[in-house]
Amino acid sequence: MQVLVVLADAGGQVVTRETLFQRCWGGVYVGDDSLNRAIMSVRKLAADIAGGSFEIETIPRTGYRLTGADAAPLANPSEPDDETHPQGFSRRELASGTIGVAALAGIAGWSFLASRPQRRFDALLGSAERAIRSETADDRTVADLRQAVALRPDSARAWGLLAYLTGIGTVSSDPKIAAPALKQAQEAAASAFAIDPKDPYALLAMFELQGSTLDWAQRDGRLRQIIAIDRSNTPAIGELVLLTQAAGLNRESWSWNERAIALEPFSLDYLSKRALKLWIAGRTSQADKVIDQVVALYPANPWPWWVRFLIFAMTDRPRAARAMIDARPQWLGPPGTASLWRAALDALEQRSPENLAKVRDACVKAAEASGSFAVDTVMILSALDEIDAAFNIANGFLLSRGSVLAPSAASPGSIVARGKNSVSDDMNEATWRINTQYLFTPPCRTIRADPRFLALCDGVGLTDYWRARGVRPDYQLSER
Repeated sequence: MQVLVVLADAGGQVVTRETLFQRCWGGVYVGDDSLNRAIMSVRKLAADIAGGSFEIETIPRTGYRLTGADAAPLANPSEPDDETHPQGFSRRELASGTIGVAALAGIAGWSFLASRPQRRFDALLGSAERAIRSETADDRTVADLRQAVALRPDSARAWGLLAYLTGIGTVSSDPKIAAPALKQAQEAAASAFAIDPKDPYALLAMFELQGSTLDWAQRDGRLRQIIAIDRSNTPAIGELVLLTQAAGLNRESWSWNERAIALEPFSLDYLSKRALKLWIAGRTSQADKVIDQVVALYPANPWPWWVRFLIFAMTDRPRAARAMIDARPQWLGPPGTASLWRAALDALEQRSPENLAKVRDACVKAAEASGSFAVDTVMILSALDEIDAAFNIANGFLLSRGSVLAPSAASPGSIVARGKNSVSDDMNEATWRINTQYLFTPPCRTIRADPRFLALCDGVGLTDYWRARGVRPDYQLSER
């Protein structure tokens, strides 16, 4: 019966002998005779019970394929006697076991028999896709996908989703996480490509694995290719939201973000980014309304809380921002972040020489301690017109130049650069170097006006990207 289920579930595709051994005997070693006997039993079922409605074709040196199956029940062709069961089997046959499990399958019908593992597969795949789209995927999602590929090893979609989800783990700074995730993601992607070379999630997995080894234009092109194949692929759209914003194309990033919201209307990530983009565009009152609603919908999540805090801090509302720190200092990030921002808010509220010297010193020490503080410190110093100090940290963080060299970007301080990441909040330095969204926020307007900013953009490859696409960043169009 298990052999019949596996063959039926393959939908007319060849099932290898190795797959049958794994699926039907759970990997326990049995001889070829066991499989041969099972195949003979299925063939007998086809002839005696199903009236020849399906056959088992042998594929030499490979495996087997079920052919001719349809959705009709496996009806008993013999004439019914006075003790016939309503579905066509006599009580005598059922009681004696001469029909056994095969007859029970006939009662339920062929479609029911074939659909049980398919329904399980569909449920697992659907659950995983929903989790990925809603950014709630976790270890259980990975386990579901492993079950799905065990049920349907011929599904490129299942392998692709597994490759994508395990591939996200490679951005971790912890080699104990990154190394096995890389191997698993590569193997899953290879399995997907062997079935469908254009599987969108396998392509997205490769995009994640290759990361910053691709230049900006290549990364942009890969994402657009994936979206052309799968127009509802929100993870790919989300990556393009990040990439275009990191390249200073806030208007274009807004359009992609709105497209993501149309697919996931209650995504706290994309709704929070809507508020950020409104703020970046100078529409602060609208940004306030949006982020207030998102915080109300997701009061226990730190990402919209952070967006609310940043907008307060950078729109001349330091007291409101300070009240948020007092309520939840741990939500700002690792130890030291709250004290850094307290010093920043003091200086933003009163730009005395003493406060400016204090925050300047705090920013340099924080950036030297961990690259995770670079995002916060560049925005803070830029907002305070401490341009030289801001460039010193930005050049050290992005280009490894200058007197301030961040030792590690292993744990994120601010989450504004990347946004909500449901799978892992750890990022390596290469990942942070291509997430430059903060450079194009309102507080960094002062450094964008400085001639050194173009040199910084050139160093990270942005000027080549603008040239390749024939576009100009928004700040060059609107800022004087």
